[in-house]
Amino acid sequence: MKTKFGIYLETLMSKNSYTLEYIAKQTDSSLSVVGHYRKGIRIPKDDFVERFIQKFIKTEKEADKIRYIVAYDRTPDLIKKKLNEKILRDEIQEIKTAEIISLPIMGKAAAGLGHINFEDNIKMEILTSIPTAKVPKEAFMIEVTGNSMFPTLSDGDLVIIDPNQNQMRSIDGKVCVFSYHDQTYIKRIRINKNEIRLVSDNIDKKKYSDIVIAAEELEYLECHGLVIESRRKH
Repeated sequence: MKTKFGIYLETLMSKNSYTLEYIAKQTDSSLSVVGHYRKGIRIPKDDFVERFIQKFIKTEKEADKIRYIVAYDRTPDLIKKKLNEKILRDEIQEIKTAEIISLPIMGKAAAGLGHINFEDNIKMEILTSIPTAKVPKEAFMIEVTGNSMFPTLSDGDLVIIDPNQNQMRSIDGKVCVFSYHDQTYIKRIRINKNEIRLVSDNIDKKKYSDIVIAAEELEYLECHGLVIESRRKH
């Protein structure tokens, strides 16, 4: 099925007699990439969207519309179905309308060997919130690097972090973002009597062994929050 942005782009081109070559030149993009966007084969990246808006869009209202439809195109099919279908009567009270939210991406965290600590806000990510999900105002996003949390998380995934859920006893067994000796990780935490383990979900334990933190080292461990949702860009 064609993407909403593909339909929007095709309509714009038809209305104004724009060619693919013209769109590509104005947005500093390759002809094949713009062609894929028009056909709905690919979903535009943020930098293309902003260049497109700068060249072709005159009002902020229309710019927001474009950001919305791109965010919608990135939304998983299951959520789109919830947004578009008629909900059964006994579910109506439970399903809330999805909203467009904007969250800061605060750098990267490793699912593998550790990454440098949080950076300043790199950019903002515009996305649709999942119906019934409560995303706290303090939430932020982190980009996953590495595959030690596969299949739960993959390299390049964006995860939403709830910084209010950071107390050790309440997050046992859950996936969180941690700093340990100035390295930042996304791992599943296992709390034992005399130690804490940051565990990988990947079954290859030879490659992705646990990070074992003894009691005397706990002062160097900090939980930045619980992973409450992940978004995968295709």
